[in-house]
Amino acid sequence: MFPPEKMPFKGKITDITVPISPSTPIFPGDPEPSIESAFTIEKDGCAVSRLILGSHTGTHVDAPSHILKDGLAVDDLNLENLIGQAVVLDFSFRNGALTDYILDKAYNHLKNTDHVSILLLKTKPSFHYENNSRVSGLQAGESNKGIEFEEPPENSVYLDSGAAEWIVRNGFKTVGIDSFSVDNLSSENLSAHHILLSNNVNIVECLDMSSVEAGIYFFLCLPLKIEGCDGAPARALLIPYS
Repeated sequence: MFPPEKMPFKGKITDITVPISPSTPIFPGDPEPSIESAFTIEKDGCAVSRLILGSHTGTHVDAPSHILKDGLAVDDLNLENLIGQAVVLDFSFRNGALTDYILDKAYNHLKNTDHVSILLLKTKPSFHYENNSRVSGLQAGESNKGIEFEEPPENSVYLDSGAAEWIVRNGFKTVGIDSFSVDNLSSENLSAHHILLSNNVNIVECLDMSSVEAGIYFFLCLPLKIEGCDGAPARALLIPYS
């Protein structure tokens, strides 16, 4: 066991992962998640579930191959870039585009950002999640989606192209957001995705930042190792340094 006194942080772990269930909000048109019982303890001596879900269900990592023809798949990503010191910026009071000026002002307002390589954006999410179902209470094929859109797409908080370029210029390796997309939800060209992924900046979407305050944290996010896939669900954790 790793000695606790040698850990680089001492705070309580905060799980910022949106859980996957038939209630998990999905981007309109994405495959609906389904969790069905394949074997039961009563009948088969063990419990096994059948999972059906899209590669961008719940908290997930976008691989470059999500929008770039010859981009890396999720199993080829450098995991070191998804682990490290992160800064959380709070934009939950804003609507619309985040610009390079807005990011720069908020970032420079914080202290001790010398070794930060991960940028996490807390916004006013465009959806509301209610975990009102359990696997054991669902029948095969049943869906109970607790999704409620709270903001029209044009009011979603997103990165404009200048903000995405600012992230690249400042050497961030990963950017995360608590919305479905780093781009405007009605965007067709996905400019922020293209700028970030073509410059080897990882994208993590659908984080749960509701209980997180602005500041510096240790961040850990590991996507499922799905060969050749354009993205994968991930478990994301934040740990304060004090």
